[in-house]
Amino acid sequence: MSVLSVQSRVVAGFAGNSTAVFCLQRAGIDCWGLDTLQYSNHTGYAGFGGRIFDGEQLRTVYDGLKRYVGLQKCQAVLSGYLGRKETGDLVLDIVNDVRLANASAVYCCDPVLGDDEGLYVSPDIPDFMRNQAVPIADIIVPNRFELGFLSRKPVNDMDQIIDAARFLMGKGRTQICVVSGVFIPDGVFSVAVTRAEAYGVSTPLIDWTAEDTGGSGDMMTALFLAQWIKTKDVAGSLSQAVSSCYGVISQTARRRSQELCLIEAQQEIERPSRIFTANKI
Repeated sequence: MSVLSVQSRVVAGFAGNSTAVFCLQRAGIDCWGLDTLQYSNHTGYAGFGGRIFDGEQLRTVYDGLKRYVGLQKCQAVLSGYLGRKETGDLVLDIVNDVRLANASAVYCCDPVLGDDEGLYVSPDIPDFMRNQAVPIADIIVPNRFELGFLSRKPVNDMDQIIDAARFLMGKGRTQICVVSGVFIPDGVFSVAVTRAEAYGVSTPLIDWTAEDTGGSGDMMTALFLAQWIKTKDVAGSLSQAVSSCYGVISQTARRRSQELCLIEAQQEIERPSRIFTANKI
């Protein structure tokens, strides 16, 4: 059982595939990382070196994977930061190939577009996400800004977030929408929305937010997907993923680290030290 993860990678630290591959493997799921770019470090530093890979290079690597390894054991495709729209076109081909090889496989799309400060992707990515990637995804994991942008709906409270999530579901095959890191007066709220139900879980506010480190969203997406693949339990997957993220970020905060302390806190992935239950909304 494997996940093919198509997203960015950093040499030092944790973001994109540097986070997702470790988290999935530590959760007991084999992960194949197809890197859309390689940077020296995440973009929260003063600068970085590296480049975005062109579509031809990525397609050559993927074609080799498909031919010599095969896709039959691939249980899911996960996509994150793409860099170029042509990489998005490759992701669509990958999803189609994997579904042909394994009818039960799912596509989990983290529609990386931006945050409350605005879009930070190339101009052709937003329309691609809205019109092509999101509609074919089984699971989407936008942040609150991305949910509002994609749905063109307000997302100022939980009712609006659930409404926007279900609006996107009505545009395609999406069955689950997970929105995490929604700040509330006394903490942080995460929600998993299905076509029929919604589950939410809140955690205390840690004095060291996702803005201070890279890869927190990538960690949440990977851990939710890992649990869902194993259990098909939306509420349980949300609870486990949030609890693990809380444990890792708590240790990161104690160390005042600019990078997620994934190595030091890796036991939190398998056995979170504090469990936060997801309740039906």
